[in-house]
Amino acid sequence: AADRGITTAIVWLTKPDNEDEGLAFGTEHGYLCIWQRNTDKNGFSEIWCDRLVGGPDGTEIVAMAYDTNSGQLAAMVPRVISSVKIPKHWPQAVAFGQVGVRGPELWTFGREDGVVYILDDAGKILKRKTTGIVIGHAVLNTREDAIILDDVSEGVALFKMAGTERIKTFQVPHRECRSRNVAFLDGTSTIISGSDHGAVYAFDRRTGEVIDRINIGVKDWVQSISVRLLASRNTNPLTLSRLSKLPVFH
Repeated sequence: AADRGITTAIVWLTKPDNEDEGLAFGTEHGYLCIWQRNTDKNGFSEIWCDRLVGGPDGTEIVAMAYDTNSGQLAAMVPRVISSVKIPKHWPQAVAFGQVGVRGPELWTFGREDGVVYILDDAGKILKRKTTGIVIGHAVLNTREDAIILDDVSEGVALFKMAGTERIKTFQVPHRECRSRNVAFLDGTSTIISGSDHGAVYAFDRRTGEVIDRINIGVKDWVQSISVRLLASRNTNPLTLSRLSKLPVFH
């Protein structure tokens, strides 16, 4: 619905032991919504939606993460959380890391300061990393020990989880320094990025070359993207968010 605001974050929801799948997305007005794929695989139906934040303190949901094995969904809003207070840290992205004794680590990526904090399940800060960039979005892959960050001034920056040294940069053409969601595809062999001009770029991680470009039909801001590999169909659905619409490309 238009009164929920534009879509600002989105993730695919899947289960390891059945074919049920869906989408969870957050909006600029603080709504968290869940859509389930229809049984005929043709479209989605909304099964739940609620406003997590509202009133005078209402604000957008800036990042989301989903852990397939535990079924945990995390949504991040730029406001102080009573149980976890990180001074001068404005989270732009959040992701689950390695699974510890008390559950998966939570990685939170600051925008302006470019600082990454790693928290345990109780909210205790385990580690602090400095990237030196303005972060628009972030995704990590624990199996491949890889992190990609949206460097709003250049493109996609590739890091190792264990360090802070930038390994490679994938240049994304841009007119403004705006946040672009990024994603891994086919494990970590392909890197996906949105843009500020209506295009989605696919890069080969090894060579750094652009291997595909998807134009959404208008020169508009593609902020949020989410990908899902369907091995049975040998296709890679790509979900984009622009304004209030959620087109799905194959």
